[in-house]
Amino acid sequence: MVNDAWKTHTWETIAISHLGVTRITMQYYAIGSSLLMWIFFCTLFVALGLFFSSISMNSTYAQIELTTDENISSPIFNRTVSEDAVPRPDILYSALHSDTIVGEVLNNFTYPIELVHITASVYDKNGLIAATGEYNANDYQIKPGSRSGFHVFLHEKLPNNSKYTLTTSFEKSEDDKPAALLLSVDTNSKGPGSYKVLGEVINQGPDDANSVKVSGIFYDKDHKVVDVDYTYTNPDIIKSNNKAPFELSFYTDNSKKINSVAINAQSDEYSLITNNTQNKTKSDP
Repeated sequence: MVNDAWKTHTWETIAISHLGVTRITMQYYAIGSSLLMWIFFCTLFVALGLFFSSISMNSTYAQIELTTDENISSPIFNRTVSEDAVPRPDILYSALHSDTIVGEVLNNFTYPIELVHITASVYDKNGLIAATGEYNANDYQIKPGSRSGFHVFLHEKLPNNSKYTLTTSFEKSEDDKPAALLLSVDTNSKGPGSYKVLGEVINQGPDDANSVKVSGIFYDKDHKVVDVDYTYTNPDIIKSNNKAPFELSFYTDNSKKINSVAINAQSDEYSLITNNTQNKTKSDP
């Protein structure tokens, strides 16, 4: 019995001793693993830091960096391009007048178009871009076969012989506005450095005409565009069977060159009534 008890005690002692060794071994293993993982993550962090530092020193956040007087490609001058390479409204004429490009655009489609947008890029003698500008055509909607004037302000004066390109974009109009606005011109005159057109717009439609806009394209004797302008009637909302006056008045260095003017009127709902006396080019008296 004593021997059996001693054997049992001895076995328990040995088992406890072995268990203690196992625990100590596992503790050392856990400490060693943690140390290795800590060293691994520190090394990875340092490596990533060096990698991103290298990227920062050798790139500019995916931007294109150019040195002074360097350009990427030579532009193609003296043509109008469409943003989506599909048939586009024709720009019949355009000219650079110091800090403004003026011209007229023709709707050569069989449907009305709207939001006709013109973007200009002007280049210097070395082919480098010198100025840009953009603007919508002056009329809300351009009916098939009709024209609209435009002017693009460049915010700086440039030589008139500077080269430039014009890019057009537009949307097909889903709403063919009915003709309900009658236009009358009472005064069409020019003074020293200015030009003035006075008239009235009558709303013959059944509903109110909102945001009534009057636009003009001013031509020289060769029917080239000298200037363009637009204004709103006062007030710009005309009730049915009512009228409102308008004044197209602007300063220009080319007033003596103006020989005729084409005038249009539109609102959010209606277009101009055209007949034998409407929407014709008015000659300067």
